[in-house]
Amino acid sequence: QRDMAKAGAEAKQQQMREAFMKFDKNGDGMIQEQEFRNLMKSLGNFSTKEISKLFGEADSDNSGAVDWKEFINWICTGKATKKMNPQSAASFARLLKHEEQDEATFVEQATLSKQLKAFLKDSDGGDGDKGKRKQARGRAKAASRQSVLVTSVVDLGIEADYQGFHLPIPVTSEGAAALMHHYLVTAASEPLHPKYVNYLTSQFTKLYKARHPKPVVRADRLTAGSDGRMVIVGDTHGQLADVLHILHQLGPPSPSNTYLFNGDMVDRGPHGVEILMILFAFFLADPESLIIHRGNHENEDMNSLDAESGGGFKNEVISKYGLAAYRRFESSFKVMSLCSVVAKEIFVVHGGLPRITGVQTDFINTIDHHSVTAPHPQAQDIKDQLFSDMLWSDPTINNGKFKSERGIGLKFGPDITTAFCRDNRCRFIVRSHQVPEDGRGYMKLHEGRCVTIFSASNYCGDTGNYGAVLVLDGAHFPRYEIIEHYAPTLEELPEILGLGVVNVDKEQQKAKEEENTYKKRAQKELERMIVCVIERKPQLWAHVVDMGFSRSIAESVWKTVMAELVDPELPWGNGLKEWNIVDSAGKIDMDAFLNRWAVHMESDRYMSFLTSAVKEVYNAIMELDMDIEKTMSMFDRDGDGTVDVREVRQVLGMFELGMTSTQLDRLTGKIFAQATATLRQGQSGEGRGSVDGTAVKMNVQEFLGEFTVVYKAATGGQDDQMERWSRDALGEIGRLIIRTPETELISDIEKVAMKIQRCYRGHAVRKEVETLKTKGAEEADKGGCKKKHAAAGGAAGSETLQHPAATKMMKLFLSMDSSGDGILQLDEFVSGLLMIPGIADLSVDGKTLTSERLHEIAKAIDASGNGNGTINYLEFLQAFESSERGSDIANSLAEDITTVLFRHRVAMKMGCQFFDEEGSGRVKVSDFEKVLSGVNNVLARPQRMLTSTQITFLAEALKEDDGDEDPEIDYDQFFGSFVIIDRVNGGVIKRF
Repeated sequence: QRDMAKAGAEAKQQQMREAFMKFDKNGDGMIQEQEFRNLMKSLGNFSTKEISKLFGEADSDNSGAVDWKEFINWICTGKATKKMNPQSAASFARLLKHEEQDEATFVEQATLSKQLKAFLKDSDGGDGDKGKRKQARGRAKAASRQSVLVTSVVDLGIEADYQGFHLPIPVTSEGAAALMHHYLVTAASEPLHPKYVNYLTSQFTKLYKARHPKPVVRADRLTAGSDGRMVIVGDTHGQLADVLHILHQLGPPSPSNTYLFNGDMVDRGPHGVEILMILFAFFLADPESLIIHRGNHENEDMNSLDAESGGGFKNEVISKYGLAAYRRFESSFKVMSLCSVVAKEIFVVHGGLPRITGVQTDFINTIDHHSVTAPHPQAQDIKDQLFSDMLWSDPTINNGKFKSERGIGLKFGPDITTAFCRDNRCRFIVRSHQVPEDGRGYMKLHEGRCVTIFSASNYCGDTGNYGAVLVLDGAHFPRYEIIEHYAPTLEELPEILGLGVVNVDKEQQKAKEEENTYKKRAQKELERMIVCVIERKPQLWAHVVDMGFSRSIAESVWKTVMAELVDPELPWGNGLKEWNIVDSAGKIDMDAFLNRWAVHMESDRYMSFLTSAVKEVYNAIMELDMDIEKTMSMFDRDGDGTVDVREVRQVLGMFELGMTSTQLDRLTGKIFAQATATLRQGQSGEGRGSVDGTAVKMNVQEFLGEFTVVYKAATGGQDDQMERWSRDALGEIGRLIIRTPETELISDIEKVAMKIQRCYRGHAVRKEVETLKTKGAEEADKGGCKKKHAAAGGAAGSETLQHPAATKMMKLFLSMDSSGDGILQLDEFVSGLLMIPGIADLSVDGKTLTSERLHEIAKAIDASGNGNGTINYLEFLQAFESSERGSDIANSLAEDITTVLFRHRVAMKMGCQFFDEEGSGRVKVSDFEKVLSGVNNVLARPQRMLTSTQITFLAEALKEDDGDEDPEIDYDQFFGSFVIIDRVNGGVIKRF
């Protein structure tokens, strides 16, 4: 630890010493106030008043000058974060970690996408399908070739009534500058014509590849004593205001004012297209004036992610110009350089140094960098790893090489930098790729041999950092100047620059935005936590089931679960306060928490799919058609008359119920949670409760009663096979059963049951009923078969919950079952209903419930189940259960299906785009099914999204039935309909 601290301090002091010596003009070892003023203007363009105040802070002994010790003490306190409040500083630190985690998540996503592409290529359709796709690719290539042959604006074929910006063809420096000015004065609100975008992208791809065919650019025009300079720009990430600010301040690219953009021009920000259009235009005007490096974000897998997850460029391009335009940008990424050697002495790369010891730039030049935008994240080929390292690696203060938190690349220490510079005869390296931890626009490490330049100020609109560029001037080479900036917003920029206010007071602007920045960052963190919880719900529910949790858990346990299963770096304590989810006992209700936020899809067709999927699950259970003994014993595995959540999950997993593993976890947990809540309310009248440190068990009859409501909820209580009057009659009978005291209900029924049983079974059955009566349905010996039901207690260390309604329905069913076979014949069902006190007084549509009408109801119940002329216990419960309580259970299962689709939306959309050669946003139904099957295929079994039946249901629900023999699905609309809602206040958290 002492070595680490020492290395860090030495690196920081070396950085500060260079700055001190640079501005100590007279070399007397003291910075006079005027020299200090020059320093601060160069670093930050501070106001005169602010500089005076800062000088007073730095000049701690009031001597009128700042010596080395004072300078170090002032700078090394962490100026950028010193003015932040503790929350802001902590949030800023977390945000830096989140960027690494976003990109680590990318590794998982990219791996899935590449495996899916391989699967789809192997399983691509028949010859007819392949032929059509080949024709589409041919048309796209022809269009691309046509754009390359354009020699004038007329050749582009732009409509005569087009009122937007006209770019001169061939492109000139003046034309490129005019395009830059157009974006400046319109704040990018008036997009460039699609044919210009096509032309610039295609032409750049062709000419850049010809100009720089190798991965390494030898930028030798700038040498010591030569005229001109080179400006190295770091990450800009779609932040057009930063690019316009830099180009306006330092001048546009020209033979004497060359630029090197060091990758990551796109993603996260909203204007990656406009940045690339400006750069492509200046390159076409003068190829000598501009070098463009590839960063880890010039990558189709990264682009496919949402902006909040680190991507966004693909969605940006598609929304502005369509899928075909994005594919052209993707081609342009493949020709961008990987690194440059400037003036034979400075190595410039986006990420960092490779893991290969002794590697030289000549070996880097052997990489085939045109075939892919980036290698597979888990590639084992040495050149692929070298390729990835240059895009992804980061420096560290410790000697050696270490695994990176990003999931790709590595962390390299000072010894690695020293060795690389020695082997390649370089003075130092310049790289980008990460926001400096102190919030500045630059960072120096490894005794000044590793310089990080990051150019996106106030990164993502909520980071509050500076941006910077590094300027190499031939007259002073190899000395360099770092110029920091804090760009105004895109909307403010024209006014500021139009007024000639070039040196914007950065500190004032930064202070003005700091409070808003913290609020935005805090809001993004909360949104991030919500999205992460939603995406990890299957794992969270599985954990709840596996651990046998009671409804509520301690706050400390909850934080541990969130850190281990969701994200250890997120401020879960802040979430607890903001969401107000801790009760008076310091507990969190897991069921309420996991159900607070949900992913919905604003699509009627999708909702019809969910109804079909949930109904199919229940039908699969109904079709097992077990008698009451088998039903009870199936769930009550240990015969104690109770079930716990793990027991139920184990049983459900034994059958082919048309559900994935995660869906079974969700269904089990939700049914159990709702049932225990209902039981507690029935016992205490106080609603939901909790049991700490114990596994909650419940009466098996009550569980089965709760389970039956899933079917009714799935159909909204409106079975298509049952007439309205039958449903109304069942509702009236169900309410009558609830109103009738159990003693009165059962005693009358038992009298009738005794008479019926005497007719059918004689003395043995009468004795059996007496046993049932005296033992409270705990144990009955029917036909020599032992059965246990409804034990009053549970296992040690557990709480057993039961409700009077459970035993009432069980006894009612047993009393009706005069034959004792565990299944009701239709006649048994009708005879039993007729004996219920008060049933003769019920009427529906003005008609009493006669024996004939009750037979019609019995037939309807049987028809809505398995239609075999009998009514089993689940069908019996289903007939009298209200669908209202079950709607939450059915919604829970439906939400699980939606959640897994949401989590894998990027891979699924990419798969659809694989088949959508023409970029129409539509695919054939069969291709859509292949995509979903492909995602299932590459996922591990417990993570699989949908069953094959559910895939078919979804495709059928989404298809546009317009009479076409080969119907299609609008996948663009489908994947654009996700929305996250807060069930507590009904608000929309986020739309996708």
